Amino acid sequence: MSIRTRLTFLYASLLAIAMLMFSAATLSVLSWTLRRQVDEALLKAASDVHLEAVLGAVPPASDNALLSELARMRANTLDTPGVFVQIWLRDPQTGRPILHDYSWSLMGLGLTSPLDPNALGASVEIRRDVTLNGHHMRVVSIPLEINGELRGTIQTAQSLRTVDAAVDRLLKIMLIGGALTMLAALLIGDYLTRRALQPIDTIAQTAQQITAADDLSRRIPYNGPPDELGQLTQTFNETLERLERLFNVQRRFVADVSHEMRTPLTTIRGNLDLMRRFGYDEEAVEAIDSEARRMSRLVEDLLLLAKADAGRLPLERQVVDVDAIVVEVFNQARVLSNGVKVALGQIDTARVLGDPDRLKQLLLNLVSNGLKYTPEGGTVTLSVQRQEHTVAISVADTGIGIPAEDLPHIFDRFYRVDKARSRAQGGTGLGLSIARWLAEAHGGHISVTSEVGKGSVFTVTLPLVSDHQQRSSIRDTLPNLRPVRLPRSH
Repeated sequence: MSIRTRLTFLYASLLAIAMLMFSAATLSVLSWTLRRQVDEALLKAASDVHLEAVLGAVPPASDNALLSELARMRANTLDTPGVFVQIWLRDPQTGRPILHDYSWSLMGLGLTSPLDPNALGASVEIRRDVTLNGHHMRVVSIPLEINGELRGTIQTAQSLRTVDAAVDRLLKIMLIGGALTMLAALLIGDYLTRRALQPIDTIAQTAQQITAADDLSRRIPYNGPPDELGQLTQTFNETLERLERLFNVQRRFVADVSHEMRTPLTTIRGNLDLMRRFGYDEEAVEAIDSEARRMSRLVEDLLLLAKADAGRLPLERQVVDVDAIVVEVFNQARVLSNGVKVALGQIDTARVLGDPDRLKQLLLNLVSNGLKYTPEGGTVTLSVQRQEHTVAISVADTGIGIPAEDLPHIFDRFYRVDKARSRAQGGTGLGLSIARWLAEAHGGHISVTSEVGKGSVFTVTLPLVSDHQQRSSIRDTLPNLRPVRLPRSH
């Protein structure tokens, strides 16, 4: 059974229960109201017949003849259609009830027996439904007391035919109306449920089409309100978009890796073939060693990113002096400069919470990138600027710059602005991707500004360590070194 069918029957069942409870309550209230009106009329008739007000001054020793005469006069004045009155007096000798008078209309019904035999002689008021000669009647019996002495019983009755007819008529109307309402509820509920669940059907069909066609570019159309189904559709479309992007990245990643690995392998095999033909060659050995080293760096970088993506790359959390790290990177960069000037700019003292080795790796990646793309005679400058809650570490170069259309992609894996130049310089295309991940892993971010022909500026922004973090740090391995500003002529 489908969800639509289950929901339709569920709504119909709830509606049926609600209608049944409402109908039962309505019938009960109607019956109670009509019976109360009947009881009020019967009580009024009985009160009018009551002889206490009329015989209040008659001595208790008065004979029943006078009492009977007065009662007959009173009862006959109430001989109105639909209301029946009986006056029963108790025999002073035997104590048995004696019918002394009744409404003339009872003779037409042949009712000379007590309207409610069980209520004769009762000392309290009794209201009861009785059936006499096939007539459903409401009977009210009240004690007849004269000067505080129980002398008999007054019984008044009225037919409940009108009440029963009204209740039966309402019951039939409710049954017919309920059946029609249930049928309409089933039809309307099925339509509304089908319409409400249409986006889910569309999602299922789209998922099947995507699976069948391997097409992640498809999206689910939705023009409804921004309700739960709208949010589900939006979430599903966002998931499809993310899957498509990840699939394209993975496909490009596999293609790039295969291409990157093919190039050094081709070089190695080519040089090995030359050596087999012509014997040992120093240049061939150096080329093989260079490509092997390049492949090793590529594998290490890929392994690092794979661990980072899987969340298995541990990072130490300790207080680190940023200025000391920058000085270390500066000293190491001067050895690798190859004719490019490495300089220190503004260096402020700042501390962050992080892994010193990984932060050093981040800055070395940025400096190495600047050295690769800066021609001989250019300058790569490292700076540290402390701000209110953050510290900005900048690596600026005077290299070839990056075109504006390439800036959004330079942190993507294996993305190169000048692929031939990067490969010739031994780059893997993963340095900036690793730098971005390390910056984000330390709670910061990395940004870049560049102009073609003038150079680029990479800026890493990290949060400063708080006093609480500094007190709770396990160890502080790096001393608070004051960087020495080197002469500009170097």
